[in-house]
Amino acid sequence: MKKYLMTVLIISCLGLLQSCEKWFDVTASDQIHAEHQFASADGFHDALMGIYIGMGGAELYAQDMTYNLVDLLSQQYGGLQNLARYFNIQQFNYEHVRSQTQIQNVWNTAYQMIANVNNALYHLEQADFPWNPVDKNLVKGELLGLRVFLHFDLLRLFGRSGLMHRPELADHPAIPYVTSFKNDIIPQRGYAETLQLMLQDLDGAIELLKDDPIYPNPERPEGYYNEVNRDGFYNDRTLRLNYFAVKSLKARVLSWDGRISSAAAIAEEVITSSPAMLLRSTTDVTVNQTMTEEHLFALYIDRFADIVNPYLSASNAADYNTLKIPNALAESVYETAVPGIGAVDVRYNTLLQSQALGMVPVKLMQANGHVDNNLMPLIKLPEMYYIAAEYYASSDLPKAIGLLNEVRASRRITTLLPNDLSRQAFDEELLKEYRKEYVSEGQLFFYYKRLGLTHIPNYSSEIIADDNIYMLPYPANEIEFGNRIQ
Repeated sequence: MKKYLMTVLIISCLGLLQSCEKWFDVTASDQIHAEHQFASADGFHDALMGIYIGMGGAELYAQDMTYNLVDLLSQQYGGLQNLARYFNIQQFNYEHVRSQTQIQNVWNTAYQMIANVNNALYHLEQADFPWNPVDKNLVKGELLGLRVFLHFDLLRLFGRSGLMHRPELADHPAIPYVTSFKNDIIPQRGYAETLQLMLQDLDGAIELLKDDPIYPNPERPEGYYNEVNRDGFYNDRTLRLNYFAVKSLKARVLSWDGRISSAAAIAEEVITSSPAMLLRSTTDVTVNQTMTEEHLFALYIDRFADIVNPYLSASNAADYNTLKIPNALAESVYETAVPGIGAVDVRYNTLLQSQALGMVPVKLMQANGHVDNNLMPLIKLPEMYYIAAEYYASSDLPKAIGLLNEVRASRRITTLLPNDLSRQAFDEELLKEYRKEYVSEGQLFFYYKRLGLTHIPNYSSEIIADDNIYMLPYPANEIEFGNRIQ
């Protein structure tokens, strides 16, 4: 019987992109000749790109870890029909056979990517060919960042909710944090230790990525990247886990752990120092729907239209899998009845499209002439504003309101929040912003889960949201063969 557990083999990227056909040399016995793959810097580059390509599959960030499975859990869409493929996921019916397969696909694919990361890191430490140290630092920094990114999303999906309010969970077993490429079952560690391992990897990545071209360092000599970037490998840094993306990821991790002050300090650094900026008044959102100037980290997904566009058609009742928002819900979320708010908000008047069966979120719609085709944003600048605002709400409320107003103004909202809001009113406005901003981006459910909200908006008020809802179950083979505790 084939068992995945933490012993998954490295996957080949054949069929993902033709250029990756050389990625791995696999023998008939499925043993990988890694010595050929990792004999040069180009081989490490290919392996690194293969991981990003693998993350862009439908089981992860081209579908289920963004606008589909995870966003269905947030209840931001209208109810699916019972013939829809993800109907039971939306109903939190995790025991249904179809749900079990969908959940297992996320788990297996993420850990396959982690195995690829760890294999590359192992061989990076063994590499004995002449390798430019700047290039080596950048590759290792990205790999360490990817290891955290993938594990952290698994923790957010399969871990306990409201962790920052539950200190008793510090020693409770979390997801396996895998740092080696071995055919062993990796033991579970407590939540506190697991998060600390993530932060250690992030600190290592941040230090290495000070060599990142995106990191401002006026002391670098002219021509510093001539050799390293002779083939353009380090162009378009927002399409990979660059320095500021890793810093932003650290802010996410710290927020999850309840260390909001430290998270806010990092968020403010990203706001101030990164090249990302909030949506400009001159940007045409009709052709730049994901607002690329705000991207801190986005994946390039080959043939993204084939994956996402079928979910964005609500022209007839047979479109069972369409992700749509009922008109009344959209009008309520975006406050269209309030002058200067809903009707002028680009997230409502441009990123929602009225179709026969409801409002369809078209932020990710792939179409001719779009400047952001094939891009799936995974970290964007507004999140840093929200993290900083959440912190200042308890120490400097006017500053928190100002941060929120900056994002609102960038969305073309003209009625801004008054400076005399109460703390409770501010928290309500922050929740509204998350609901407006994170349609189709896979972050809203995690916001609810981090806070431990007992009632999920747009879901039955009679149902208490606890770990039975917030925590997806481990795949059955992890329990049976890995003796996992959740």
